[in-house]
Amino acid sequence: MWKLFLPDKKRDLVSPPLSGPIEAAFPSGIKQFYESPGTSDVDVVFIHGLDGNREKTWTAKGADEPWPKTLLPLELPSARILTFGYDAYAAKWEKGGSQNRIRDHAWNLLTALASCRESDDTQRRPIIFVCHSLGGLVCKDALIVSKMQSDSHLHDVYEKTHAIAFMGTPHHGSELAIWAERLLKSVNVVQRRNTDIVGVLNEKSEVLERIQEEFLTIIWGKEKDVSKQIQITCFHEELPTSIKGFNKIVVSKESAALPGSIKIGIHRDHTQMTKFSDQEDPGFKAVCGELRRWATSAKPLYMNERWGEVEIALRLKEGMETFPQVKFVVPYLKNEKFVGRTEILDQLKSRLSFSDDNHASQRRVSLFGLGGVGKTQIALAYIHWVKETHPEVSVIWVHASNPERFHQSFSRIAEEFQIPGYEDPKSNVLVLVQKWLEKKDCGKWLMVLDNADDAEPFFGEPSPTESNPLNTSTNLVQYLPECTHGTLLITTRNKQIGVKLASGDGSSMLQVQEMKASESESLLKNSLANLAANEEEVRTLSSRLEQLPLALAQAASFILEYSMSIGEYLELLSEGDQALIDLLSQEFETIARDRERSRAVANTWMISFQQIKKQNPLASELLSMMSFLDRQDITFEILQEYNRQQQDGSRRNIELKRSIGILKNFSLVTEQKNGSLDMHRLVQLVTRNWLDKTEASDWFRRKALVCISNIYPFGEFKNRELCRAYLAHALAVLGLHVANKDEEATSKARLLRCVGEHFLREGQHIHAEEIIREALEIRMSSLGENHKDTIETMQHLTEALYYQRRFKEAEKLALQVLEARKTSLGETHPDTLESISNLAATFYEQGRYEEAEKLEIQALEASKITLGQTHPNVLHFMANLSATFHSQGRIEEAEKLGLQALEARKTFLGENHPNTLESMTNLVAIFYEQERYEEAKNLETQALEASKITLGEAHPDTLTRMSSLGYALHALGHLDAALDLMATCLDNRKRVLGEDHADTLHSVKTLQDWAMERTNGSTP
Repeated sequence: MWKLFLPDKKRDLVSPPLSGPIEAAFPSGIKQFYESPGTSDVDVVFIHGLDGNREKTWTAKGADEPWPKTLLPLELPSARILTFGYDAYAAKWEKGGSQNRIRDHAWNLLTALASCRESDDTQRRPIIFVCHSLGGLVCKDALIVSKMQSDSHLHDVYEKTHAIAFMGTPHHGSELAIWAERLLKSVNVVQRRNTDIVGVLNEKSEVLERIQEEFLTIIWGKEKDVSKQIQITCFHEELPTSIKGFNKIVVSKESAALPGSIKIGIHRDHTQMTKFSDQEDPGFKAVCGELRRWATSAKPLYMNERWGEVEIALRLKEGMETFPQVKFVVPYLKNEKFVGRTEILDQLKSRLSFSDDNHASQRRVSLFGLGGVGKTQIALAYIHWVKETHPEVSVIWVHASNPERFHQSFSRIAEEFQIPGYEDPKSNVLVLVQKWLEKKDCGKWLMVLDNADDAEPFFGEPSPTESNPLNTSTNLVQYLPECTHGTLLITTRNKQIGVKLASGDGSSMLQVQEMKASESESLLKNSLANLAANEEEVRTLSSRLEQLPLALAQAASFILEYSMSIGEYLELLSEGDQALIDLLSQEFETIARDRERSRAVANTWMISFQQIKKQNPLASELLSMMSFLDRQDITFEILQEYNRQQQDGSRRNIELKRSIGILKNFSLVTEQKNGSLDMHRLVQLVTRNWLDKTEASDWFRRKALVCISNIYPFGEFKNRELCRAYLAHALAVLGLHVANKDEEATSKARLLRCVGEHFLREGQHIHAEEIIREALEIRMSSLGENHKDTIETMQHLTEALYYQRRFKEAEKLALQVLEARKTSLGETHPDTLESISNLAATFYEQGRYEEAEKLEIQALEASKITLGQTHPNVLHFMANLSATFHSQGRIEEAEKLGLQALEARKTFLGENHPNTLESMTNLVAIFYEQERYEEAKNLETQALEASKITLGEAHPDTLTRMSSLGYALHALGHLDAALDLMATCLDNRKRVLGEDHADTLHSVKTLQDWAMERTNGSTP
């Protein structure tokens, strides 16, 4: 027999005296009826209804104590039993009565219960609610609110709700509404009426309809695991209630029922169905039977969860690894103000479940929708849920807006996981990360591919845009790891891209739409913290801002930052210059935003722009300048460079950081963990529109150009990663219309030259030519054709033409550069010798080997004296001369010189340097000529694998080595392998070089010849 530890009666609250026929006051909040003498394994919470009381509602006539305190502990000895009180009087005979609405009572219930459970660390304990009448609506709305919260102590109330007993709850309205409304009208002495509470009970009530719809959504959205579903039983009264001429069933059987629930009748009227005097009462047996059943089914879930926590703690204490290496590589902190989105989050939890390992293919889901609608925030909320509920899963975040950002994200992943080879600047980090994540022993992982809005970087489909006029396609989809232990979540504005990245499965697409009114209102309240908010004003502001999360967060930030009310903010919204707003909204049409929504968002941002400009000019300047850069990964160094350009020396870093803080407060920029800033796409567009209507637009365009030009490095191999990091910004500012005058002309020409050189090293020769020609035009115009910078630019253009096999044009330009350098620098200057070698290269490619040899020897001998035997230029000239000897049939001389160049390059440049790989390929050609096919194959295989890592699989030099290896395989009689390799080479050459390129046509002819050999059965 259990000894019952009932609360000390001295600590019970005493009911206040009455000043009329209804209580003037009553106990509110959570009160404990009973606590198990051992460890409780379930919380049972009682909630009274309209005009009820947290104790009297459950107390039978003639009884001293409520039955949940006296009878229920005998049936549920291992439970904790609580009751919640709230002011639900429809009318009072004195002033001061509550005017709270259902949502207010719901919040009070949620926070009181959450605080109670948090105070004694019982948040994980299952919850069973027992609700009478209106209390059922309060409970339902509290669970709706709980589901929307990001704070775990509030959200856990929903998560841990195991079952609900609804007793006469008017899910579809009640006859009591009619009676109560008549009563309120007839009793003239009433000082305070709560018409909102009574109105909810009307069957046509919008609030009632909302609660019903949203509650059914959250209980049906629970995980499909039966053990996690909320179990529901609906009790209904069987006898009519007689009150002052009212004699009807208050809540009908139909209104008291929920779809799919168990339905049980109690042979009492509405007010007496909650009052039981002994254990033999049929009503008590019916209710207690359900509570006992639920408590029994909840216990093993609770005990299993607690044991799981204990087991993990013990394993950690013993020094055992609980999981494989787990990382959380996410550049953003958890958004504590995130609310709502319950339906789509539930769908994500279901479709990307980590509880079920039984799946044959990789799970992928794409979130698609309008920019600014909250896709990224939903993804962020989901991954933090994964982090909390599945600690064995690694979470990694990849920026997918362009190839450069994609590469940077993979670099960070490689560093976080300490993937072997990641520190090697010559490594292909995309391949390293892909192969690492595909390994089974890597453990479970979730990758978020954020802002995958452009098809071209992923699928190589040429689609030049303003932001990427040079179309730097790299077919990034090939680097997405595919394995059953990994999961992919994509966010995109483009549904078509989402379908492709989700492997073409339409069922993996989730559309993100505007927030529901209740969600957006909750978001505003959360964002406004403790600011007193009028419900009607919150509703109006939410509606005016079209329930767009970005606009709502920004509005709240503005209100708090400048200590204004929502009403004052609404007044500002109504005073805007409509003509100007229409202009600011124009660009929204290009991204499929309807006109009304564009105008509302532009109104909000226009107010923020003006206020920021007035309060902090530097913040306004930074925002303006940043709007002309790429919208992601705007580093502090860029902003420092802008600051250095200004003549006002008083602007120090502390002011710069303060200005950035203002922009963050307005949610116009988001700071990553590494300190760089991101601008939302819509913020960037609206900012530009705002500037375009002022005289400041051209000024900020020029400043953005000068900033990036000053920090962008020369496109040398050693600067490759830094060039890639700033490339997106460089392309953005180069796409701007800026007058080529003075400093701007110099800056633009320099940046064009650096980017062009980078493209040359990356094998993007057509793009390099376009950019270098533009740089040359500027320098010819501003500096003249004989200036050293102009001649240097001509030299780079020569290289671009040469790599496109336009040798006659390259020769003509190379001669011009050589003569100019001889005149200005002298015949033995290193730059002059480089020009001699370049001219020799054009002769070589045209078959003019003797002329090429003469120039190469001249350059080589002079450079040995000028630069030294091991200078990279000397080794380059040596390798070129070896190739010329080879073409002349002087094989032994070619091999000797080639080996000398190779060994020196290995020593001074490294084995994987592009120049070293060039020497290896040249030596392969010599081995091939000598019919040393096995040596040729082995050396070219080594060169090819290194080239894939250093330059990339689609680089023209990599494809040359692939072709060369194919010839070696063919010569060794491996015809099938040679055909496969040459076919791969041809596909890449078509995509990278074009179908009419000489190398592409050569691959086509070779494949045809080899295919004919296989058909005829001949051997090489």
